[in-house]
Amino acid sequence: METILQQPSTPDVIENARRITVAEFRAMEFDDDDTFFYELLNGELVQKSAPNPFHQRISGNISFAMRSFVSEHQLGEIFYAPIDVFLDEYNMLQPDVLFIANDKKQLVTIDGIMGAPNLVVEIISPGTMKRDRGGKMRVYERCGVQEYWIVDVRTRSVEVYVNIESNGRFDYTLQEVYVEDERNPNSPRVVASTVLTALALPLEQVFEGV
Repeated sequence: METILQQPSTPDVIENARRITVAEFRAMEFDDDDTFFYELLNGELVQKSAPNPFHQRISGNISFAMRSFVSEHQLGEIFYAPIDVFLDEYNMLQPDVLFIANDKKQLVTIDGIMGAPNLVVEIISPGTMKRDRGGKMRVYERCGVQEYWIVDVRTRSVEVYVNIESNGRFDYTLQEVYVEDERNPNSPRVVASTVLTALALPLEQVFEGV
C-alpha cells in the first residue's frame, strides 16, 4: 500500500507545485520508529508499507531464478527491494527486482544504483497498480530501462514491455502477456526476456506458493 505525502489535487497545482529533488530527499531525516519505505516519484514523496507474504514469495521466486541464471552465465547482478535506484533529479524508486548488466556495473555504488537498470520488475497490488502502470512506468521508460515486467498476483500474469529507442525517444512496447489461463491452453506460460536472453521462467515457478 502506498500513500502520497505530497500530492497536489488539480493539474494547475501540479504544474505550479514545488517538487522535492533527490538531493533534498537524501537530506531528509525520518523518525527512528518509522517503519515505512519511501520513494520519490516525479518530485512527490511516496510512503510504502512492508509488502505482504504473497508479494514476498513472488519476489523471492523471481529474484532466485534470475540470480541463478545471471550467476551461471556471469551476466551481471540481481538486486531486490528495498534498494534505492536514482534515475534523475526528481526520481528515486525501489523496484521489487532489478538486473544490472556487467557493462553497467559502475552504476552500483555504496549509496544505491545511480542510473537506469537493464531490467526492472514490479509486483503490483490494488494500492500500487495505478502508479506501477502509470507514473513509474513512464519514468522507467523515459530513463531508458530496457525491459519492464509487471507481475499481477490476482490474474497470475506477467506482462513484459520492451523499450524501443527512436530518434532519442524511448517507448515501451508490450512484448508478451504470460497468464495462467486454463481456458486458453495455447497461451505462453514460460516467461522469456529480451534482456536476459535464454532465460525461461515458468509461470508456475513465478507464482509458486501463492
